[in-house]
Amino acid sequence: MWPTLTIFAGLGLVALHLWWKRRFDEAREKLEEQSGQNAVLHEQQQLALAQAQAQQQALFNSMVEGVLLLDGNGRVRLVNQALEHLFGLKGDIRGRTTMEALRLHELQELVSRVRVEGQVLGFELELPGLDNRCLQVNATGLLDRGGMQQGMILVFHDLTRLKQLENTRQEFVANVSHELRTPLSMIKGYVETLINGAKDDPNVATRFLRTIEKHADRLTYLIEDLLTISRLESGQIVLNLQKVGLRSVAEDVMEDLQSR
Repeated sequence: MWPTLTIFAGLGLVALHLWWKRRFDEAREKLEEQSGQNAVLHEQQQLALAQAQAQQQALFNSMVEGVLLLDGNGRVRLVNQALEHLFGLKGDIRGRTTMEALRLHELQELVSRVRVEGQVLGFELELPGLDNRCLQVNATGLLDRGGMQQGMILVFHDLTRLKQLENTRQEFVANVSHELRTPLSMIKGYVETLINGAKDDPNVATRFLRTIEKHADRLTYLIEDLLTISRLESGQIVLNLQKVGLRSVAEDVMEDLQSR
């Protein structure tokens, strides 16, 4: 009887082993299937993240202004092509601090201000060694749902051309003021001389009046030149280039200088 029981017990153990093996195989297959699904899901998430980052980078690269995005530790997370052009950047600066990447103490001070104040607008930054480039920086902190600052974004607008135009305008105004002041001073001086008695001498009075007339004409020509420049800039007229005799022009200049 014991052999029979042993056989039945052995068969039972084999059956139990096969049952557990089948359950183990089913569990393993289910785990492998779930792992495969997780791997596919992870791959899809990574692909979606990469696409989102690519779209974000493309959006930033389409901007004329330079964009610098920092993380909560003050390290560079993203830069666009406009910023790379403004600062003449060659390599990848992501992961570095602003001081390590750009070597500008003024910019580091701006980052520190944003951490304290939350936002800084209209900050002007000059870049020495890069054609005296002048930038306007608007910076603001990025907050999480709890109101804690988790980074910041800085937008750089190139003011170099505007500064150059402003300097040109100031020089132009100074030159025009000088050109207006000179004939006015001459006219005023001759008029005062006539009032003080020179008018009683017909020859002197005539010569002075002709000089006053010449300087009045000079003022008229200067005003007409200013109006011509204004029309040229607005496109209302075009230049009419003609040949002129340099001798006559030089004689007019010499006569004008001698009368001063």
